[in-house]
Amino acid sequence: MTVNKGMKFKSTTIFLLCAAIACGVGVYWWTTSQDRPEEMTEQQELVKKLFQFNEDQVATLIVETPKLALVFERSQQSFPHTWRMKKPQDQPADEAAIAFLLNLLATTKSPRTLSVETSRQKEFGFDQSPGRIKVILENNQTHHLTLGGQDPTESYLYAQVDPRTDSSQTLQVVLVPTAFLNAINRPLAEWQVNPEPTPPSAPATPSVDPGPSIPLPPPQVPQ
Repeated sequence: MTVNKGMKFKSTTIFLLCAAIACGVGVYWWTTSQDRPEEMTEQQELVKKLFQFNEDQVATLIVETPKLALVFERSQQSFPHTWRMKKPQDQPADEAAIAFLLNLLATTKSPRTLSVETSRQKEFGFDQSPGRIKVILENNQTHHLTLGGQDPTESYLYAQVDPRTDSSQTLQVVLVPTAFLNAINRPLAEWQVNPEPTPPSAPATPSVDPGPSIPLPPPQVPQ
């Protein structure tokens, strides 16, 4: 009995040891066959970002809304006159307005992408787009963003990133934050640098009133 118990104990121990080794090998194989977390995160970010350029790579920015058509070019000067408006007027542009829009373009990630038929453009508000944005990079690459209507939650806008110009039967529609509307729906004055106030001119010095003139006696002629 003692011998059988000892043999049974040894068999159980060996079985458990083999099972542990098998599990360890399986876990190691599964871990090495998967992407590293850093690589997965980077890949997911590449998929979700609207564009793969940085703000400082943009050389020309074009904004079109139902009310305005604006063209901005990066100047050779340093801050605070990094950008200059070329149309509809030629003058320095407001740096804050440009920076806000460029930051949205370069950092926004879409939570969802939809494939819809081209015939449904009106349904997503592209027939009356609230705005179109075009960027030209320093290497002459161009990118477009066409905005559409709001989604049912009113938290996002429908948009097309670099829409295809061929006769494709489907549209790739993404969701972007409504902040894009705030970024482009500005009056012309908010795209311009506020001119420095002209100092008030000094008041004219009042002339001194000499008062009523006193007639002088006529000169005496010697006799």
